[in-house]
Amino acid sequence: MSFTLRLSILAMIGASLIGCASQAPNATPAATAAATTAAGKPLAGVTLRGTVSQGKEKASITVFDAQGKSKKVESDASGRYTVAADGLVAPLMLVAQAGGQQFVAIVTQPAGAATANINALTDYVASGVAKSAKFEGPVGLAQSGKAPSVSADEIKRQNAALQPLVGAALKEAGVQDAAFDPVASQAAGVARVLEVVRHNRGYLSAKGVLGETSLFDYNFREISTLSPLGLARAQAEKQALNAGGVTRVFIAGDSTASNYDVDVTPRMGWGQIFERQFKSGNVKVMNVAQSGRSSRSFITEGWFGMIEKEIRKGDYLLVQFGHNDEKCGYEPARPAPARDVIDIANLCTYPAQAAGIPDEMSFQKTLEKYIAIASKVGATPVLITPVTRRSFKGGQIGETTHTWGRGKVPGDYSQTIRDTAKANKVALVDLDASSMAFFNKLGEQASLDYYLAVDPAKYPYYADKTGSRSKPDNTHFQEKGAEAVGGLVAQGLKQAKLPIAQHLK
Repeated sequence: MSFTLRLSILAMIGASLIGCASQAPNATPAATAAATTAAGKPLAGVTLRGTVSQGKEKASITVFDAQGKSKKVESDASGRYTVAADGLVAPLMLVAQAGGQQFVAIVTQPAGAATANINALTDYVASGVAKSAKFEGPVGLAQSGKAPSVSADEIKRQNAALQPLVGAALKEAGVQDAAFDPVASQAAGVARVLEVVRHNRGYLSAKGVLGETSLFDYNFREISTLSPLGLARAQAEKQALNAGGVTRVFIAGDSTASNYDVDVTPRMGWGQIFERQFKSGNVKVMNVAQSGRSSRSFITEGWFGMIEKEIRKGDYLLVQFGHNDEKCGYEPARPAPARDVIDIANLCTYPAQAAGIPDEMSFQKTLEKYIAIASKVGATPVLITPVTRRSFKGGQIGETTHTWGRGKVPGDYSQTIRDTAKANKVALVDLDASSMAFFNKLGEQASLDYYLAVDPAKYPYYADKTGSRSKPDNTHFQEKGAEAVGGLVAQGLKQAKLPIAQHLK
């Protein structure tokens, strides 16, 4: 079998697995109270109208009913839409596509002229409904092509789950309703909150599907019960990030660079505190790095598109991938529960050059997409080799930890990044080499204070997880390590003689 054909077959198998995993035709309903409604008479005299997302762009909306019937409508340029629901059977599921993102909303008992907004907050509620109905997340719910059997009480319960995350921000915006329903609300203040909220879906690496909805503030930090949204703070930060004369540094990367919530303290990605490296307030860091992503899945899951919409002339785009691009599985693929098929379908890119590799599976071709979106608007792309793993042998990290040799396309991911930077005449920060030198100088034992290897007595979260002193995480960092690695990136920017170096400490 040819290599190209093998990849095509694996990709189709992976897509099939994704579809099967994300749909649940025999799922247990979230509540049985709506069974009578679902099997009831078709709606008559019901019109749905609302706004999609932030109300700033055109959207396509599909309304699914409890029996799998659907209606489609296009919004106007401001995201406003109207659709007659006559003939459909409640409850209804609304799926909107706007600006490269998908939003889902659930309406249980519409009557007359009903408001039905579709946005990041409704998607979070729909995510809770999906979980109760045994779907992995809103994507699976939407793919089922049928509104879930869900009661009004279940929707109220899921709406209440929003309060610890955005309730304070809503109050700041003048929305005082303790029973706030993002689908039905007509409060003007909701728009002010949505303007500083971003959303996307998590990735379930063991299944290869998109999972539950996560909400983020304007600077891509996740909103949680431990880190709720504050409206005034978020608005001030948005204003600072978009101010004229500010140089913004976007970071596209994986878990070694990403942000982490306080529940996993002291775990940190270097991008989370990279702004500390600058002496000037005229440089702002927007850390879009996401745990578990490869250069390829970062694109397919929409994070790349978020940067593409935001990046402007004078900005910088730091690109650091490799850790998850390496997840290419064995050949031939091992059967489940091995993740070979799933990883090849979703994460894997191949290093170097080899005949027959589709462009989307080429690490170099994928990296060049990042270079292109920066160069197109006059921003500066910078390729960064992946930080080394803590892989000491005989007291040294003797060679790169980012190679692939089991399959038909062996190669060195760091070298591919170096070659891609050279071929495209863009700046390179060789973090793989500099971090190896740094940690080799520290030594095997001292490096534990930088990688995630903490005392579980002080950090009980790691008592039964990788990341303790006795069971160190040799890939990720605690704060001391994140700051040190950020310093190595800063040093690399200086060595590349980029204009932004003048703002570094």
